[in-house]
Amino acid sequence: MPIEWGVIQSAISASAGLVGVWLGGRLTWQREAKREMERNLKEASYLAILVVAHLDRLATACLHVAYDDGTEEGRPAGSGGCHASTVSTPNFDPLEIDVNWKALPQNLMYDILGLAYRIEQLNREVAQECLDDPPEYTEFFWARRYGYAVLGLTISELAQRLREYASLPSLSQEQDGSNRDFQLREQRDKVNAERQAYQARISANRPRVSEIS
Repeated sequence: MPIEWGVIQSAISASAGLVGVWLGGRLTWQREAKREMERNLKEASYLAILVVAHLDRLATACLHVAYDDGTEEGRPAGSGGCHASTVSTPNFDPLEIDVNWKALPQNLMYDILGLAYRIEQLNREVAQECLDDPPEYTEFFWARRYGYAVLGLTISELAQRLREYASLPSLSQEQDGSNRDFQLREQRDKVNAERQAYQARISANRPRVSEIS
């Protein structure tokens, strides 16, 4: 049975209409997707600039704690000749920063939002050393200084990862002729060396079994 030309024209017109609807919808979707991407990039850039500043301050605060050995001007900072903290441990509540955290990749968001818990956990671990004997409270200050030196390096690395994600310029570590990360590593290694030397002295002074018998 021959197909009438009018039927063919109608089919062509209907197909063209459907293609036009599909093409118009796709173009609209692409425009919306582009706007969404641009909005996310702006939010991520704003977040990075703001949060990096908080992370840098936090890392510097960790450095101050890493230097605190309980003395002031070479003398015990507490009463009665006891060593006492001269620097408060830092606080960090990322949820107080008014940004859209969902604009970050999952791993970065997880690590930054988890800093508050890491600080709480570190403070609990250090507090257990308060039972150390006065007046030096050596173990307490070793644990506190070492823990915050390591934490400061972790925070500094996080700040750098955030800069790289948002294509921000790297922070010049030269501040008053000093390098923050270098100082954090220096304090970490210094405390570790002091602990090892102390353990070596304890082992050397411990009576041998043959001497006891």
